[in-house]
Amino acid sequence: METGNISKPVAPAALAAPRVDQLLAAGAVKTELAPEAAVQQAGEAPAVRYAPNDGADFSASLDLALREVVERNITVDPRTRELVFQTISKETGEVVRQVPDEAMLRLRAYVREMQEAEEKGRGGSDVPRVEKVA
Repeated sequence: METGNISKPVAPAALAAPRVDQLLAAGAVKTELAPEAAVQQAGEAPAVRYAPNDGADFSASLDLALREVVERNITVDPRTRELVFQTISKETGEVVRQVPDEAMLRLRAYVREMQEAEEKGRGGSDVPRVEKVA
């Protein structure tokens, strides 16, 4: 097995701590801390400007382009009586995205049926009770 010319990477030299007299000249306050643990005040920085409407034009144009490709529906699921948000492709008619998804709706419908069956069982009727086993 030929290893060729393998060289070991050399770690960079440790940065030398600034001298105390240099720190004092730069406006530092003398403390009992070691020079490498000393903290200096940051220099002047430009003010931060927050403008939430900066991307409003882009967002509006993106929304307009999406309306040409997809259709958005809000419906109420009859089994769970919950709102369902759907994004449907106009080209194929298939659901691209749905919140909550179908599996979650089935789970919630099952839980609702179990709760209704248990409530009916408490009323003294002939409906069998649902046991909860973990």
